[in-house]
Amino acid sequence: LSSLLSVFFFFLQAQLEHLQCIAISCLVLAAKTNEDEVIPLVQTLAVQSRCKHSPAEVLRMEKIILDKLQWDLYTATPMDFLNIFHVTVISSWPHLPPRLPQRNPSLHVALLTKQLQHCMACHQLVQFKGSTLALVIITLELERQTPGWFPVITDLLKKAQVGS
Repeated sequence: LSSLLSVFFFFLQAQLEHLQCIAISCLVLAAKTNEDEVIPLVQTLAVQSRCKHSPAEVLRMEKIILDKLQWDLYTATPMDFLNIFHVTVISSWPHLPPRLPQRNPSLHVALLTKQLQHCMACHQLVQFKGSTLALVIITLELERQTPGWFPVITDLLKKAQVGS
């Protein structure tokens, strides 16, 4: 709450000539927080919005806003963990793909992604970290599809530095 109040007072203190720069910076930040969104170039946004500020000023304002909110846009997402864990399993256990339902690692990740999205939409599962959800989804899928799945998961847990 204090960081939000800090940002609110920052906006109140901002001079009128900087409000357009702040607005464009917020638009860029909003696009970056949505993983599925195609992020336009800052130069393109500045030109299309007829912003009087340079792209460098917009990026500088973006950094100021992130600092005020104490945000880090580059933290790993549950999808990042799912991809990392999947690649780890496939590269460490190359004999597994023929046993997977689609026999294609890319299609298998797509299936796991749908499962992860369902989990993330479930309010009861919000309490768990994204890395945990990704690990559980891969574990359950391997248990369901792969005989001898336990050594695979034990190896993944070790590599992910997770206790059993």
